[in-house]
Amino acid sequence: MSDYLHRTDTLGPCKEVTCHGEQKRRWVEFQLLDERGEPLANLPYEAVNDAMRANCAPGCSGVSDAQGVIRIEGLHPVAITLKMQANPLAEQLQTRRLRAVRAEPPLPGVGARTPLYGAQRSGFSPVEQQARAAGHDYHYLRIGQLCDQSPDFDPPLADPEQLPAYHFPDSRFAGFTVNDEALDRRHVLEVCPFRAWSLTLHHQPEYSLINAYNLGVMSLLAYSTSPETERGSVKEFFERQCQDLSRTPRVWDGGRQSLCVVNDVPFHDRYVIAKPLDTGKADPPEGDTQLFYAINATQVLVAWRGTEMTSVADLKTDVTLRPVKPEIAVLCETQVPCADLTPQGSVHLGFRDAFEVVRRVYGKDLGKTIPEAIDGRRLFICGHSLGGALGLVQAASLKFLNPLLYTYGMPRTFTLKAMPGLSDIVHFRHVNDIDPVPTVPPQAALDNYLYDLYGPLGTTLGAAWSLAQLTASQVFRHGDAYCHHGEIAMFFMAEQHTQQRGSAYPAYRSKEGLGAPYYNTINVRLPEKSKVFVVPSLSPDDDQQAEQAQLHFTRSLTAESRSRFFPAHRNLKEGRVLGATKHLMLAGYMPYLYGQLLECLDPGRDPLLERQLARERFEQQMQANRAKIPEDEYLRNRVFLELQSLLGRTLRATREAEGGAEALERFNAVADANGYVEKNYGLAG
Repeated sequence: MSDYLHRTDTLGPCKEVTCHGEQKRRWVEFQLLDERGEPLANLPYEAVNDAMRANCAPGCSGVSDAQGVIRIEGLHPVAITLKMQANPLAEQLQTRRLRAVRAEPPLPGVGARTPLYGAQRSGFSPVEQQARAAGHDYHYLRIGQLCDQSPDFDPPLADPEQLPAYHFPDSRFAGFTVNDEALDRRHVLEVCPFRAWSLTLHHQPEYSLINAYNLGVMSLLAYSTSPETERGSVKEFFERQCQDLSRTPRVWDGGRQSLCVVNDVPFHDRYVIAKPLDTGKADPPEGDTQLFYAINATQVLVAWRGTEMTSVADLKTDVTLRPVKPEIAVLCETQVPCADLTPQGSVHLGFRDAFEVVRRVYGKDLGKTIPEAIDGRRLFICGHSLGGALGLVQAASLKFLNPLLYTYGMPRTFTLKAMPGLSDIVHFRHVNDIDPVPTVPPQAALDNYLYDLYGPLGTTLGAAWSLAQLTASQVFRHGDAYCHHGEIAMFFMAEQHTQQRGSAYPAYRSKEGLGAPYYNTINVRLPEKSKVFVVPSLSPDDDQQAEQAQLHFTRSLTAESRSRFFPAHRNLKEGRVLGATKHLMLAGYMPYLYGQLLECLDPGRDPLLERQLARERFEQQMQANRAKIPEDEYLRNRVFLELQSLLGRTLRATREAEGGAEALERFNAVADANGYVEKNYGLAG
């Protein structure tokens, strides 16, 4: 009909409840389980339907039994809604753990209309499989789809009106409804624990591959320039992703994703502060130094950004090589007199000044918020390149708070005489083969008279003079030279050579044994190369817990060979300009950390990773050419390969920690073996 003011509905727009006469009574059961199939017992509930609202039937309330079951009988054949009291439900769900491996839906693409948080993927949950096998209906719910109101939050939410989107998809708190056709049966409700993600980190003096990987990802996040609310920003990572249990948190850099290794923790232990700092955006702006810090119930994490090649301020910081007194005394305890960073030695002027700018611009954050938050928490500091140097300066200023520092491709920051004053700082510094940045400033005395003679110009003249000295003699060492702090962890490109004696000129071949000076030694590089992960601290002399094979290896390292292979305060290789691409965090450091972690998690994966196959070919080449390879090179490669084989042991601390084994299993299930491409050849990687 054409009259739109009149409408006919053959089904009727209203539902009526018949309240007289005998009716067939119905029943329904709800069984509340967590992700591991454990019952949610003794939880108060209320159930209501239209008959109860019309006072045709008594209300229904009670608590779930020891098996998490709620049984309701004598129902009218109409839909019924279940609601749980918010606070008891939240308290119990915070104590429950997630399954190790869970459904992980893909993220919606740009412009896609797919909801960010979709339904649980069917057929994935063991709870679902058991429920359906028993003939029950199955539903996966989050706390906001079941509770009657918002629970109390401690610590409180930053915005009380903005509930965590993953856990509270229903802002109406409408409860869980079963329609009339689904009565007379049991409904198994698998309820997601009320948890949040926390980075898996271990505050320990021993090297940890998990620390190296996760803090490497955080060093990458420090480079983020994304707006706070957008994917890839610091706040989006900690405030949204770490509260989104549908997916493993990841750091975005363009189109690439770097997964994190995470534990699930009670929601009240979540990250409550995540704050990026940028001196270039301060009021007024000063310099161009960036960092962020994040705080949860157990961690204080600080990540410093490295050099941006487009930043004049960063480049000026890097090349201001002059060593100066480490007179930074701003982060010490208020009840004791402040002292310099170190009682002796010097620090890189550019790095000191860059840190001073941050300290001045963000004095409350660095001097109050971070130190005070460490009470009862552990301090982790990380950074790549310039960020590593600034991280070491901050660690030196917070020595009394026991910082743990992991750096990547950092330049030399302090001089040799400063090392005793920094000896208590646990620091593992990563170097990617011939990355040139860890070789600057040069390992020569840079504190010469030109610095003082010509004022500001002396800084430039002094650096040029010192570099000229270094160029003239590669073994130039005197005075208080720059050197490295911390234990090295190096991605070492191992090569093999064969040695042959002889001459290409036939007339000289008959001179053997006559002492003629016509013979030379020819080194021929063999084709197979392998990048090995060398962490010398994995073979300490006093490691009483080492396995038998490691114990034999440890004893085989004499003091002389140890100092020859692993010189103190130095790199295992000199950097080269051609290795500049090895300095990149995303293309140089992260691929190797990622590949090493995957290998340690599943050494026998099928197919093997290319890195494992390359190492197998390298070892076969070693054995085939044993008689021709120089003894020192053979021994060095043998030692480095042994160290490589010990890296899997660094995961022991993770596996033994609460939730650590599940964190590793979860990461391994989601990680893509081809997520990064390691480059063993060429200039990159």
